[in-house]
Amino acid sequence: MHKKEKNKRTIIILSSIILSIIIATIFIKKNFNIPSYGIKDGMMYVNNIITRIFGNKDYYKLEKENEKLKEELEQYKDYKSLNEELNNEILKLKETLSIEELISDREYAFGTVINRNFDYWQEKLIINIGKNKEIENNMAVISNGNLIGITDDVSINSSSVILLSNHKFPLNISVKIKIDDNYIYGILNNYNETTGTYEIIGVVDNIDIPQGSKVYTSGLSSTFPSGILIGNVEDVTTDNFDLSKVINVKSETNFDDISYVTVVKKGNKW
Repeated sequence: MHKKEKNKRTIIILSSIILSIIIATIFIKKNFNIPSYGIKDGMMYVNNIITRIFGNKDYYKLEKENEKLKEELEQYKDYKSLNEELNNEILKLKETLSIEELISDREYAFGTVINRNFDYWQEKLIINIGKNKEIENNMAVISNGNLIGITDDVSINSSSVILLSNHKFPLNISVKIKIDDNYIYGILNNYNETTGTYEIIGVVDNIDIPQGSKVYTSGLSSTFPSGILIGNVEDVTTDNFDLSKVINVKSETNFDDISYVTVVKKGNKW
């Protein structure tokens, strides 16, 4: 009974506030030269306060998340415009230098993970694009900006992705490590499930490799184009014979949490 009276009192108070606002608005509009948008903004402001006090809290949480997504979308539009501008400059340079194709030229297809078997969690996943998006076997697959695997068993509307975390994956990927304005080259040949790191071998250059250095595909293969990020250098040791470096690389992608992917379509040069 007490709760009903409290609710009734709340409704009366709200009704009184709204009625007062309406009367005040009419009075102000008739007696003062205030633009209609000023009145409208004031009404919206008051309404916002009332709703925040008595409204649904979850609604405002979603509203804030929506605003954040809108901001990110605007940033994406800026990046897209910048990318288009850079692509136009590259095309002009190609024409000037009579270059038909660059090694970095590539096209993309975007997909969503639709199936991932717990028994093969670290080995493969299924995405919702296939031949309908011109996907073929052995195309590089990226998530969160990092290489995660290659396409396999492509059908009309779906494809398997063999993950780099798969212990059966025939890695041996030619990679390059960026140090200042230079690159040193090696072979990515192992993934450690315990540490979540790749292993790069074959680096004999007598040069310090700073922690955090970026590791990219070199483009020296028929599968991976140049410049796809693999991860960052975590630490550097030497092999059992103390002849070459062993470099551990950590991907920025969490292989346990992959929802969206980008497939890099093959160009004519790779």
